[in-house]
Amino acid sequence: MNANLHLHSRFSDGSQWPGDIALAAARQRLEMAALTDHDTLGGVEGFLSECSRLGIKGVAACELDVDEPAIDYKSEILGYFPKWESLGAAAVSRLAGEILEARKKRLEYYLYWARTIFRRDDLVFDDILEDRMGRPGPWPAERIALLSWSKVDLFLYLKARGLLAIETTYKKFKREWFVPGRFPRYKLEKPSARKAVEAIRADGGFAVIPHFGHLWNDSLEEMRQDEPRLRARLGHFRSLGVDGIELYWYSGKRKTAEINEYVRAVAEPMGFFFTFGSDCHGPGTDKRTIDKFSGEFGGFPA
Repeated sequence: MNANLHLHSRFSDGSQWPGDIALAAARQRLEMAALTDHDTLGGVEGFLSECSRLGIKGVAACELDVDEPAIDYKSEILGYFPKWESLGAAAVSRLAGEILEARKKRLEYYLYWARTIFRRDDLVFDDILEDRMGRPGPWPAERIALLSWSKVDLFLYLKARGLLAIETTYKKFKREWFVPGRFPRYKLEKPSARKAVEAIRADGGFAVIPHFGHLWNDSLEEMRQDEPRLRARLGHFRSLGVDGIELYWYSGKRKTAEINEYVRAVAEPMGFFFTFGSDCHGPGTDKRTIDKFSGEFGGFPA
């Protein structure tokens, strides 16, 4: 089944709403797609409904931010819930809710310092919320509570108000403004990988490690040179109950094929299954990749 199981919407840091993403998936002739917003399941129902209307198999999912010091892993774990309609995802929803609240507090902290640095008292959270929603309020409180806030929101907000140079990219903004940078340090508390996997499995879901090559700067050479550590990380994930590894789009066909082939060769004997994901964030972002990568997915393990 031709699948792309890593897509983001405006519920986190994507540029489109879930229904638009389902339509884009249909235009790419995908047979299966998953919405994997950061730390929120807020867009799942709308996404699944539109996928069903368009004849696509939609999968409920999310991408949980985690911190696993034991293997120096500060990244994400994808959770997939193919039994969403019967089981839901109560444990992951509770865990995600805690992270969402922490994300909102972090954004408000940075916004406070933006007001101080730019001497602009008119920089307020409600304006950022209006930008995200795409229209003036009021908005349903339950919908707002499911939005996942990131540094991207602050970047887009400051840039739209002319406080950053027009040519400033998000990468440059992060480099100049965050640790070490102009904003004081703010540590976002994240759950351990173990806690995230336990929640995913409690909901009858499958835990998958995304974009594994990122840990080695998307470099096959670095991965091969560091293979003992690579295997140790995979072994640790397996011990936690992680089910799969994502085969990913690494910004070029040759690089993608080589890294994915290597990852599959190392991880498959360890019992992992494999998903396919392009990590698309939509038009107007530097990850407009829904047309770049997908794969023949055999389904989730029985």
